[in-house]
Amino acid sequence: MRLFFALWPAPEVAEQLAGLARCVADQFGGKPSRQETLHLTLAFLGDVPDHQVTLLTQTARRIRAASLALNIDRLGYWPRKQLLWAGETSPCAALGQLADALQQALSEAGFALPGRRPTFSPHITLVRDFPQARESAAPAAIATINWPCSSFVLIRSQKSDNGAFYQTVAEFPLRG
Repeated sequence: MRLFFALWPAPEVAEQLAGLARCVADQFGGKPSRQETLHLTLAFLGDVPDHQVTLLTQTARRIRAASLALNIDRLGYWPRKQLLWAGETSPCAALGQLADALQQALSEAGFALPGRRPTFSPHITLVRDFPQARESAAPAAIATINWPCSSFVLIRSQKSDNGAFYQTVAEFPLRG
């Protein structure tokens, strides 16, 4: 199974993010992310054998972190991937601590984290194939979208001709 851990927005937050993605894509081009796929990745695992899912969920259940609130208030662009993303101007310290604790626990349990970067770059992918020529025209600041987070999830990703489809495998409360 192709798996990753993520924060998953409540429907009203996902709706706001999807509306922003459609608005920007309509104005500047690119392919907006579908509302049902919007998330913030905490740790990407890639392909994991089915028999290791139990160990993954046991590892994640040991994470102790408080609920947190994100204030999504800016757009960013990664030219190499032609990706427009949303994030926080001042990243939430609790989010970084959660991602670090999760990645450390996964590493100690023997899970490889492909593509892990030395620094965590929290973001929500809004538009793919965003035209680089339009990048400088896109607004950097946006109206703040408040995203309260009381849990994180383990997600199974399945690719299809219509894009990726995600299924929640397990959910883990943030309770301090």
